[in-house]
Amino acid sequence: MLMIVGAPLSAETLYYRYPSTNGTVVIDSSVPPDAVPRGYDVIRIDGSVVKTVPPRLSEAELKARALELEVAAARAEADAKTRKWDESLLLRYSSVQDIEVAKVRALNDIKVRISILKSNLSTIKQQILKNQSEAAELERRGQDVPEALMETLASLRREVTTTEQHINSRTLELDSVANNYERDKARFAHLQEQVEKRMQYYAPRNK
Repeated sequence: MLMIVGAPLSAETLYYRYPSTNGTVVIDSSVPPDAVPRGYDVIRIDGSVVKTVPPRLSEAELKARALELEVAAARAEADAKTRKWDESLLLRYSSVQDIEVAKVRALNDIKVRISILKSNLSTIKQQILKNQSEAAELERRGQDVPEALMETLASLRREVTTTEQHINSRTLELDSVANNYERDKARFAHLQEQVEKRMQYYAPRNK
């Protein structure tokens, strides 16, 4: 049902079309403040639309819209990261075997670093034992342990803690690096499969 109120229509004047509270469509020379949230059209006398003002979203709709935009942004960011990852893989490797070789090399490098750290740790602990023995001998003789010796022991113990932390970190890195290379292998294999499928698809057409 259409209800027209207000002044007679003229060719020079724009009018407003908006829904009323009872479901009818109203055309008037202005929009009541209480009708603005429901949205309206600015129209000419022939009914053609000049401008449409959409209904205002409710708080729940605004939250849903914000969440939708957030999800879309996160998806776009993830897609961009995947494209960058794919480009990097195709640039660095020519086969899955290349990735496996790189993995073995990287893991061996970490293992060498761990070995060096463990060797350093052993040396530090031996020095601590030597200094502790020296301090104990002085105490048995009733002599004071030099402050410099105590400071050296404290410094060595701190170094032990730091070196052990580095060893633990490197050990965890082994699993992380191995997993990353496995992910690279799986992704590269997927990319290769896609390329082969495209080649098979277009091959008959090129004959």
